[in-house]
Amino acid sequence: MRFTALISSASLALSHVAMAADEVHGSSELGNSMGPVDFLWPSSREWSADADNTAPCGSNKGPGDRTIFPISQGLVSLSIADAAYNVAFYIAVDDDPDAASDFQTQVVQDIAELDPGHQCYRLRNTPTVTAGTNATIQLQYWADYEGEKDNQKFYACADVTFVELSDFDIQAPCFNVTSEEFNPPASDSKPDADTETTSDKSSSGGGGLSKGATAGVAVGTIVGSLAIVGLVAWFMLRRRKAAHADAEAPATKSVDEVEEVSR
Repeated sequence: MRFTALISSASLALSHVAMAADEVHGSSELGNSMGPVDFLWPSSREWSADADNTAPCGSNKGPGDRTIFPISQGLVSLSIADAAYNVAFYIAVDDDPDAASDFQTQVVQDIAELDPGHQCYRLRNTPTVTAGTNATIQLQYWADYEGEKDNQKFYACADVTFVELSDFDIQAPCFNVTSEEFNPPASDSKPDADTETTSDKSSSGGGGLSKGATAGVAVGTIVGSLAIVGLVAWFMLRRRKAAHADAEAPATKSVDEVEEVSR
């Protein structure tokens, strides 16, 4: 059951990232399909460009489909398309918290800075609740939009329903990776003067990846990592089925044993 849930979780996360990748999280599109940071798991509310700076949830939508969430040992994972800082997570135990004052309980220690990529955090200090209780996890952070004013505060929310840990069979995507870890190495070769392209000249003014490329790498690393998770789950499930089949196969006697019995 847990192997199947692992594959299902990886597939859901992949579809979430693939949908975002289709809309392009480059420097020209960042802010048209998501904010600089968003929940990868649990699923966030629908993002709203005209409300992402508005507390408490950065969305014009109320609670929709809820993600089942364990009463203990819960975690949150983030898709980070651009650098962010002063990151905090809060929780409100309510069916529809609609004010910033509803989010009083901090469940992850303050995070000074986030680099583009993917990060996962275990929740601490979660309130005492029973199975079936609804709640909303709030993400707050500061970031900059290219071409806009600096130091903007953003919000995002994920709506959940608590379940007993024994009833929680989803393997949530949890891994930490930054786009810097996947930067291509610098080439030692130098182009000939008469073959230097216009793009070479235009890129000579600064080093490193552009914001668009950084965001693309961030999304790509998430997709690749989730594919590995799904592959491992498939392999383990196949081994488990093979072991089960071997255990049920009837024992066979060798030719020598058969001849010994016939005598």
